[in-house]
Amino acid sequence: MRNVLTTLLVLALVTGPALAHGGQYKGPSDAGSASGNSGGTVAPPTNPGGAAAPGPGAAASGGATSAPTRSGSGRTARGGSNRGAVTSGGDLSEASKGYEIWEFWWENNKDRFLNLKDRLVKQTNVSGSPGMLSGRGTRKTAQSSRRPDAAMINTEVIPALLDLIKTSDDSDILDSAVLALARTGREDMADTIVQAAMPLLGNRELSVQSSATLSLGVLGSGKAGQALQDILRDDSSGRRLTNGSANWLTRAFAALSLGLIADEDSVNALTNIVESLPDSDKDIKVCAIVGLGLIGSDHPNAATVRDFLVKQLGDRKLDPLIKSYIPTSLGKLGDPAAVGPLVDTFKDRDADNLVLQSTAIGLGLLAGMDQPDVVNLLIDYVKEGKDEQTRHYCIIALAQIGARDENFEAHKDLHDEVIDLLGKEIQKKGKSDAHRSWAALAGAIYSRGQEDQQPTFIERIEAAYKKESDPSFKSAFAVALGLLNDQGSAKMIFEDFNSRQEQDFRGYAAVALGFLQYTESADAMRGLVQNKTTTPTLRLQVATGLGLMSDTQAVPVLIETLDKANTLGVSSAVAKALGLIGDRDSIQPLKNIATNDSVQKITRAFACVALGIVGEKTDQPWNAAISANNNYRAQVPSIQEVLDIL
Repeated sequence: MRNVLTTLLVLALVTGPALAHGGQYKGPSDAGSASGNSGGTVAPPTNPGGAAAPGPGAAASGGATSAPTRSGSGRTARGGSNRGAVTSGGDLSEASKGYEIWEFWWENNKDRFLNLKDRLVKQTNVSGSPGMLSGRGTRKTAQSSRRPDAAMINTEVIPALLDLIKTSDDSDILDSAVLALARTGREDMADTIVQAAMPLLGNRELSVQSSATLSLGVLGSGKAGQALQDILRDDSSGRRLTNGSANWLTRAFAALSLGLIADEDSVNALTNIVESLPDSDKDIKVCAIVGLGLIGSDHPNAATVRDFLVKQLGDRKLDPLIKSYIPTSLGKLGDPAAVGPLVDTFKDRDADNLVLQSTAIGLGLLAGMDQPDVVNLLIDYVKEGKDEQTRHYCIIALAQIGARDENFEAHKDLHDEVIDLLGKEIQKKGKSDAHRSWAALAGAIYSRGQEDQQPTFIERIEAAYKKESDPSFKSAFAVALGLLNDQGSAKMIFEDFNSRQEQDFRGYAAVALGFLQYTESADAMRGLVQNKTTTPTLRLQVATGLGLMSDTQAVPVLIETLDKANTLGVSSAVAKALGLIGDRDSIQPLKNIATNDSVQKITRAFACVALGIVGEKTDQPWNAAISANNNYRAQVPSIQEVLDIL
């Protein structure tokens, strides 16, 4: 079964190659994204390869009964999918159980651990320098930033993107450029960017319209707030902006954008829409709830939003899928006063499994070790709970709660229980026990916060790695060792990277080697990135490892690969990889590709994507706040679309 599940993680790159349009950076036809079909089919969460594969269905979304299409193009618009998916309402298929493996959680939550752009500021590898392992030499670093600064973005990137928006009529280029513009633009450029995006709200192509709507939120300026409120309400002003009644996806993105802007009027608009819309408008209500969770605990309306969400959580008539987004939004809102209502929900015997899963996530974000009843509640569920996914989320929640505790000695008995639980789970035998991989990641997360416990967890995880043959479990152990900076394991992981054939393992081993700064592996990894036979999934994982090493020598290799790419999967992976490395030297060659009329349009669109990621104004991708600590078992097409953005 595990081989089947592992294959499904990258299936979309084989059966539905990723394309490159706008908001969905994997492609103009969104073959790797969520289904726009409102009849209850969706793709699963962001996969290790960055593409979607068949997974458990979610309840029907409000909207059209079939996927919208691009007018006159014959291609599927944003939100559409040419792949099959599991229909909601039936039993989960064997394939859908793949949600329970650790890879899905990691791919949704990895950004805060990678933090590649921060690494690029702190150090840059010097060509030919040795690694810093086992006393074999100190790796030389240059303490200078390789990230592009605001001046470079304003003079080099933004003018090029603005010109593409003005001169291009290709939808792939337009929606890629407008989102890249928003990702790179700061407040001093807000007026210019809003002015460029507004006309695209009325574009006849849904992908362009929805990308422009989302870009106004990604920009983060309140100057577009009123327009987004009008689109969300779909009133007369909104319909003028969109040249007719707004599609449900555009309205859903308007809700998310208002959450990203988070001014007082935006918050009021979101609470009003949650109260006024019927549950049949699932995507719009869900995105409004997610948007409310993005405003942050220091927002002047945070307490009011908390009370509003708690009230909605207590509504027994609310659709369970919609309700499942409330606990995670409460968690992200960050108010510990919500712990009590979350505990009540977790204890509710009638709670839907989706709600239960999300509540475990929310408690992991809000509870503390000074709340032993909550911690023991989670421990008991790990040991005896019936829903496997909830048990996994409880394992991560315990790690997050323990890692935050600043008074270990005061709660030592409770810490000992968590340490004992995670340690026993890591050491369990048998391929059927999926807890091992989750416990290894949890142990790494926990002991990153409780540094005195790192030797204990390193010893257990390293022992588990050495004994393991299953590539998925072994991958989890490798990543956990990387998170714990266990440099003594680097040579062993590199040897396995070279000798083992499983591509998924090799990809995660490359990420682990990046965490460990094992620069002895850099030459081999660059060669793999450049090799034409390397799959997009592996190429991206290896490039991520190089990015973690701040290996700027990979940039010209990737630029050459993008320029010569003849498959969409390769273009997608390379664009993402260049963005992850984030080196300013990639800007000019990417501009050359994006503005070159002789280059195929899809490659130009991917160059826009890469420019947006390289020049992103924040350390983490703009959608990381939505992706992290989300319950990817409860998906609607609009959220899936956002999570699939590179």
